[in-house]
Amino acid sequence: MADAEVERRMRGDTCTISTRRRTYRRIESKAGSSRSPEESYLQFIKIETKNPPTSIPCSSSLTRRFFDRPLDSKCFNVGVGALDQLFIRDGTLDKLIWNDNWSVDETVSFFRYPSDKKLPSRWSPLGSFFVSSNYNLVIIWGSRYYTDFGRLMRFSHYQVEEFDISPGEKYLVTYNRPDPTDPNGLWLKIFDVSTGTGIVGLNNADVADSPQWPVIRWAGGKDDTYFATLSKSNTVSVYETKTFNLLGKAPLKLDDVIDISWSPTEAVLAILCGEKPLKVLLLQIPDEVKLAEKEITAIVGDCKMHWQSNGEYLAVNTYGGFEFFRIKEKGIPTDFLKVDKKILAFAWEPSGHRFAVIYGDEPTLSVSFYSMKTPGKVTELTTLSNKQADSLFWSPNGNLVVLAGLKEGKLEFFDVDRLAQISSVANVKANQVVWNPSGKYVATVSTIPQEEFDSDWCSDPNDPLDRFTIWSSGGDCLFVHQCQNRIMQLDWRPYGGIIDDDMVKTQ
Repeated sequence: MADAEVERRMRGDTCTISTRRRTYRRIESKAGSSRSPEESYLQFIKIETKNPPTSIPCSSSLTRRFFDRPLDSKCFNVGVGALDQLFIRDGTLDKLIWNDNWSVDETVSFFRYPSDKKLPSRWSPLGSFFVSSNYNLVIIWGSRYYTDFGRLMRFSHYQVEEFDISPGEKYLVTYNRPDPTDPNGLWLKIFDVSTGTGIVGLNNADVADSPQWPVIRWAGGKDDTYFATLSKSNTVSVYETKTFNLLGKAPLKLDDVIDISWSPTEAVLAILCGEKPLKVLLLQIPDEVKLAEKEITAIVGDCKMHWQSNGEYLAVNTYGGFEFFRIKEKGIPTDFLKVDKKILAFAWEPSGHRFAVIYGDEPTLSVSFYSMKTPGKVTELTTLSNKQADSLFWSPNGNLVVLAGLKEGKLEFFDVDRLAQISSVANVKANQVVWNPSGKYVATVSTIPQEEFDSDWCSDPNDPLDRFTIWSSGGDCLFVHQCQNRIMQLDWRPYGGIIDDDMVKTQ
C-alpha cells in the first residue's frame, strides 16, 4: 500500500481509506479507545540467556548434500537426488536418510540421534536445518558437508514440551505447560536462531489467560515481523518482533473470537468471530485496516478456514457449502458453493486456482474438482462418483492428486490437467501420504502416536506396518524400506530460498 493514494474522511471514530484497488474501513483506533484497562493479554518480558553456537551457520541450506559456497556444479552430483532427504523416527532413533534416485532400496542414513518419544523432531520450515528436542534442550543440527553433520546450536528450556520455528527461520519458540505454583518460571521463550540468544519469554504470572499450544501464530511471509495470540478469553492480540510489544498497546476490539488464521504470504489476518450470525473478518496488519467482512451461516465446530498457498483465495466451511474470498481482486468479492452433503475433505491446489472436495456418505463418496479462474464464478471441472477416498493429497506442482482410501488401503493417482486416472493401487498399509517437494515421489507410511510406542516392543522384520514405501508420481512402486521399529514420524525435507531454487533448476 506504499503507493496508495489515501484519503481519510473522519466519521466519528472510523475513517474510509480509498486506494487504487479497494476501499477499506479502519477498525476503531486503539489510542483513546473505550477498551477496559483490565482486558488481559500476554506481556512478554526480556530474558538474558545465551548459548554460544558450536559452529556458525553460513548459508540458508546448511545440510544440503554436497553443498558449499559459492554454488558450483562441483559441489554436488547433479544426478543423485541431492535435494531429496527424508526424516523418519524409527522407534527411539531420529534418522535422516537419502537415496541416489529412490528407485532401489539403497537408502543411506547420514544422521542418527536418540529421540525422546514424548518430544517432537522436525525440519525447519525452509529446510535449512533439522531440529530435535530432549528433556531440557532444543537442538539445531546441520553442516556444510553431509559427512560432518553436527550440532549448530543448543537452546535451554527446562522440561520443554513443544517448539516451533518462525516461517522465515529467524526465531525459535519453546514451550512447557505453565505451572501456577512457580510465578517466576518461564513457560514460553523466544530465541534468536542465528545467535542462540534468548530474547523474551512469558512467566507464570500470565498463566490465567495463557492459550493452548501453539501459543504464537506467525504472520505469513518470510520476514517474521508479526505474530498473534488467541487467549482463553477469546481475545486476539497482535505483536511485532522489533520490540515484541503489543501493536496499538491493546488487544483487538473484537467479541467472541473463535479462530484466527494468517495468509501464508502476507500480514493479512482472517478472524472467525461472533455467535449468531458468525462472520469472517479480514484485517491488514499493522494498520488494522478492515479489508472485508462477511456474515456466514455455519456450525461453529465445523467451520474452518482454508488459505490457498499463495494467499490468493480463502475458503470457509459454512452450513451447506463454502464461502470463497478472492483476496487479490478489487473489493475482495465472495462466491458461495453449495454442497448439500457431509464434507469429508477439502484441499487447494498448491499455488493454483483449483480445489477438490470429498463429500457424501461412506462407503461410497464423491470427489469434485473446481476452478476459481473465472472471476465471479466457481466452475465445476468434474465429479468422480462412487469413490472410496476419504482424503486427498495434491502434488506440490499442482497437476496431480492422490485420492486415498486409507481405511480400505486404496490409492488413486489422478491427473487434474487431463481429468483422467493415471493408476490405482490396492492393499496399501498406510495412514499417511506425503509428497516430496519436487513432486516426483510419494511416500506412504503407517505411523503410530509417540505416546503409544513401547521401547521394549520387538519388531517383526516382515511386518508391513514397520516399513515405508516410495512411489513415483504416476503410482509405480519404486521400493519398500523395512525399519527396525514402528515408525512415529516421516517427512521430506522442505525446499526454501534462492539456493534451493538454483539447485532445483539444475536437476
